[in-house]
Amino acid sequence: MNNFRRLIVIVGISLLLLACSGGSDPESEAKSSSGSSSSASAVPDGYPFMGVAELDAYLAENSGKPTMVLFWTTWCPSCKEEMPEMEKLRKSHGDKLNVITISLDEQKSALEAYFSKNKLDLPVYHGDEAIARKFEIQAIPTLVIFDKDGTQTFAKAGIFPHSMLESMADKLIGQ
Repeated sequence: MNNFRRLIVIVGISLLLLACSGGSDPESEAKSSSGSSSSASAVPDGYPFMGVAELDAYLAENSGKPTMVLFWTTWCPSCKEEMPEMEKLRKSHGDKLNVITISLDEQKSALEAYFSKNKLDLPVYHGDEAIARKFEIQAIPTLVIFDKDGTQTFAKAGIFPHSMLESMADKLIGQ
């Protein structure tokens, strides 16, 4: 009987891990891959590292233009919902606003696997624990917003629909 309980626990944990892995959803894959073109500037080759110093340099190089940064992971179902929203924002406001994403996945191979199935026109960087600590990332996805001077003005976890992102972007651009 003890072996049976162990088997049940192992099967239960396996099912839980499978459910939390956010396996592929054919409908969302079709949405994200249809109609979007990927460009070399949108997704840098090899998902470059973006640590604290690199983000500071990015903000300095892009001063005069506000920046929205989405911290996310490939295994997070909510993140998978938010990525197309960020892509829409980049398409609608990218001329006046920087929109980038920083993956907190432990391995770059997770990004490679994700983007082999999901074509998105977004700059994607690979971050580390230090950048997550700097911005006190407690949950994902987390949106962090910087004004045109590179000063952080907003940080909140959650999913933001395109209409809300547009409203925030319009307010940020108008400042």
